[in-house]
Amino acid sequence: MQSSSRERQPRRGVAALAAAATGLIAGLALAQATPGPAPAAGPVQVQANAPSSHTVVKGDTLWGISGKFLKTPWRWPEVWRLNKDQIKNPHWIYPGQVILFDPNAPGGPRLYLQQPGDVGPGSVVRLSPQIRAEARAEQAIPTIRPEDIEPFMLRNRVIGAETFDDAPQVVKSVGERVAFSQSDAIYAVGVKPAMGKVFQIFRKGRELRDPAIAPRPWYRWHHANPDPQIIGYEASYLGDARLLREGEVARLEIVSSKQEVQIGDYLIPAPPVETMAWVPHAPEVKVEGFVMTLPNGVSEAGKTNVVTLNLGKRHGLEVGHVLAVYKSAETFANPRYKEHPMNWVPGWPKISGSEPVTLQIPEERIALVFVFTVFDGVSYGMVMNSGVDNVRAGYPVRNP
Repeated sequence: MQSSSRERQPRRGVAALAAAATGLIAGLALAQATPGPAPAAGPVQVQANAPSSHTVVKGDTLWGISGKFLKTPWRWPEVWRLNKDQIKNPHWIYPGQVILFDPNAPGGPRLYLQQPGDVGPGSVVRLSPQIRAEARAEQAIPTIRPEDIEPFMLRNRVIGAETFDDAPQVVKSVGERVAFSQSDAIYAVGVKPAMGKVFQIFRKGRELRDPAIAPRPWYRWHHANPDPQIIGYEASYLGDARLLREGEVARLEIVSSKQEVQIGDYLIPAPPVETMAWVPHAPEVKVEGFVMTLPNGVSEAGKTNVVTLNLGKRHGLEVGHVLAVYKSAETFANPRYKEHPMNWVPGWPKISGSEPVTLQIPEERIALVFVFTVFDGVSYGMVMNSGVDNVRAGYPVRNP
């Protein structure tokens, strides 16, 4: 009996150690996900040839207009003197309106909408943009071109892990078939009235693991707990379905199909089509992450290409945020290096050459990314200002 008691003691110690380690890891993960203060921004940089005014025309975007005046388009809210509500509800610029620019305004450069009677910066009465009551919200100019992001807004190729947690699933077809297509009726569980009547059908694919979180293989056996490193999934868009009858087992009709639908596929409520008109702005908290994937299946992403970031709502990210992409530092052999001949003599003291053995290209900022879709731990961004170097998976991103 004493022997068995001694055998149990180390097990309790191991259990305590494991619990402590788990708590430490959880603490580190929490610290990693907790946003800090954003880096201080310098003065707003104005374009050398910035015009004194711009008449808004159909086809304009907020990003394009801001680029006419500013070298740093994400500083637009500062030049407009916008508050948070105005940044998130910017349906206030419409075709036909005139934007005036005063580079010498008190407190720094300023943009404003021309009001009746305004003839220049000296006649300004109100310096904040006003909503035209007669204009409809859908007529407001967008931040970026809708056609560039529509496939990703309506048919996401990467979906946040939390989206699949409560998503309805196909469990049976009308009949005994195992694959279904357009006009077929299917049964699904998990459909709730609040989800609406129109769904997109997806098949969960490869899991996406956050490179900033250390792998935790033991979660493979913790079936009740999700692996925190998995922040999203690549998903195949299969088609669209329409709800025919609600209930514990709901009936739907497949109204369009790109691929065959099977039992186990997921139904995700179709997102509303909204005007992408959030003002581009820098995050208010410190943000650091990585370009995780290039959903288009390419090895490099250039201007207007869409990338996936390992950042989301829990990191303080929101729609409209602008992040800078950096090319990692590169170390390579110095072709000018020549080893001294005496270094080959055994026992002879080593003599350093005049040239270093290796050289390093420092980290460089190569692009900006505009965030347009945000999940809990993953988001979509469009590459905006890119130079000679394109964006690759694994490149770091942070505050601009």
